[in-house]
Amino acid sequence: MMELEISELKIKNFRSIKSSSICLGKWTILLGKNNIGKSSLFEAFEVFDRGLKLSDINMQLLIKMMKNRDTPANLSESDSIEMSVTYQWSDLNSDYWSLLSDISDNGCTRIVVRYSIPDANYPKYQSVKSVKELPDLLIREVWIGSPEDFTKGRQTALPSMVRLQKYLPLTHGLDNLRPGDILLCPIAAFRYLNSGRTGSEEATANQFSESVAKILDDSVDVKETFMKTQDDIDAVVADKLEPFQQRLKAFAYPRDPKNPLRAILTIDEWLSSPKVRIAQSFGELAGFELPLSAQGLGYQNIYNILARISAQFAKMNRLGLTNPVFFVIEEPEAFTHPQLQHIFVQQIRDFIKDEANKLGVSCQLLIISHSSEVAVSAFESNFEIVIGRRQGDTSYFINWDSIGGSNSNSRDKLKKILLNYNAELLFADKLIAYEGNAERLILTALMRKQAPSLLAEKIAFIPVGTAFSGLRDALSDLRFEKILLITDLDYQRSPGSNDLLAGSDLTTTNGNLRYLSEAPTSHVKDINFSESVEQKNSSITNRYPLVSTTSGFPEKGFENFMIVTQGYNGEFHFWPRTLESALVFASRENFNLYKTAGLLQANVDNTVTNNPFDVNDIPGKLLRTGKADFALESLDLIASDKFTVPEYISKGLNWLAEMD
Repeated sequence: MMELEISELKIKNFRSIKSSSICLGKWTILLGKNNIGKSSLFEAFEVFDRGLKLSDINMQLLIKMMKNRDTPANLSESDSIEMSVTYQWSDLNSDYWSLLSDISDNGCTRIVVRYSIPDANYPKYQSVKSVKELPDLLIREVWIGSPEDFTKGRQTALPSMVRLQKYLPLTHGLDNLRPGDILLCPIAAFRYLNSGRTGSEEATANQFSESVAKILDDSVDVKETFMKTQDDIDAVVADKLEPFQQRLKAFAYPRDPKNPLRAILTIDEWLSSPKVRIAQSFGELAGFELPLSAQGLGYQNIYNILARISAQFAKMNRLGLTNPVFFVIEEPEAFTHPQLQHIFVQQIRDFIKDEANKLGVSCQLLIISHSSEVAVSAFESNFEIVIGRRQGDTSYFINWDSIGGSNSNSRDKLKKILLNYNAELLFADKLIAYEGNAERLILTALMRKQAPSLLAEKIAFIPVGTAFSGLRDALSDLRFEKILLITDLDYQRSPGSNDLLAGSDLTTTNGNLRYLSEAPTSHVKDINFSESVEQKNSSITNRYPLVSTTSGFPEKGFENFMIVTQGYNGEFHFWPRTLESALVFASRENFNLYKTAGLLQANVDNTVTNNPFDVNDIPGKLLRTGKADFALESLDLIASDKFTVPEYISKGLNWLAEMD
């Protein structure tokens, strides 16, 4: 059987996509929050075929074009709107030989479509008054060849205005589909809120008509049953309609007693256009059923998607079509409960594969989703996964397998967090990385207290222990707007003193503290924040670009990473080492609040007076409760007007909330 699949898609300067290159598998799931341009990836096929509108051109490119009207030579080849589609194929039949890149049973073919301003249009370009004139100056160029041909500059140019239905997957009415065309079948999730003939129940049932007709078409027994049913209808039921027939005669014009208008029961039409309903039946209650509209959990949307896929294949079968199909299902999670989202992802691949195999049709599936439940199922079911991200006005699309570059351990650790803790981070703009459970229990309360605007933002939380470095490369590639790392100042005391060891003598068990140095790749023993130690700063922080070793992102000067840890407590004269001691002693009011709530050891006053460093012995000298209970009890105290958020945490949250 012929196979034809898109293996790579590159898009440049199209809408919010400045430049992205993604690999597609036979079964791919694209994850990303709303309004980042996920749909643009497949809408680009139609746009590059029919021509660009002003809104299809990247905003940054439009600005550059307008700025360079007087100096058009400043525009380069990269200042164009371009799409590159690479196909992996095998056993191409003769209708698709236009895609042959080699005389072989299998191979790769690349199609490149580019819109740019040619030299011949420079005079018109220089006289442009409005940005609306720019699309009229663009010309389209199309090339085809193998990836090697493009590398060596020997690709073949196609006529600029060639129709691209044989080169790109495009939407077609199936009645107009021709051999050699590649079919794009987008399916957007929907569910009407009303019921009845205009609701989703009727729409879904009608979609199955083609499939049911095919199943019953060749059955002699079915035809005989319906002929007998028709005879019974004519003999028993038709006579009952006589009063209605008389009403029709009264209004008929012209009156024709030989051939009057009649109401004819449509049982004879059922075989050619069968109708079904989808409902839940009960063996103990014969004749009773619950219709699809009564089902919860989002069954209506899932069954509608299945019905539309089934109808697509059934109609292709009826018309004898074997064109390759590229299915795109948008947001199958809409109106659908989490458990059904998992079932859908787990089953949809086999459903489409079975239908395609029956027809001998090559197919490919792309699911577009902004659901963390779909994300988890995608990982569990081994789909090819693409992550869509947005920073400012620019969208990026990243293959999961490329995240972290050559550091596969970083990618694997992040996957474990996604599967077992928090897949929401794939859709978040900002990230808070923290050490332990106590931090997570109270971080939202601290945000509400210190920076309430953050509660309206998409922020993810992940535990990293003291080994943030193991996740750094993978997280860097996800292009978060900001990453805040909250860590503890675990340190070794100076002999005979409660102070930190100075300079290079400082030792610690906390690997996160390496990020307090200017060079984020330095070793723990090389940490040098002697100035903060010597000056006994009340908090110790640092911020700088967190740059992936593979992508080089972000650009120089862009500070997207901040680490914060405790500083010297001047009021109580010690260095807090943990979140608990930092919270209790952030102010005299905090100390009194915790003591009044009965959360501190009975002799805590003596400890503070004699040797305040000892309060860092959390279970032995500070708390009467466990850390989790302390965090839960803290929620009420944090809401108090008298409560003070520790300075290092308040600095981090305020930075996270700042509008750049």
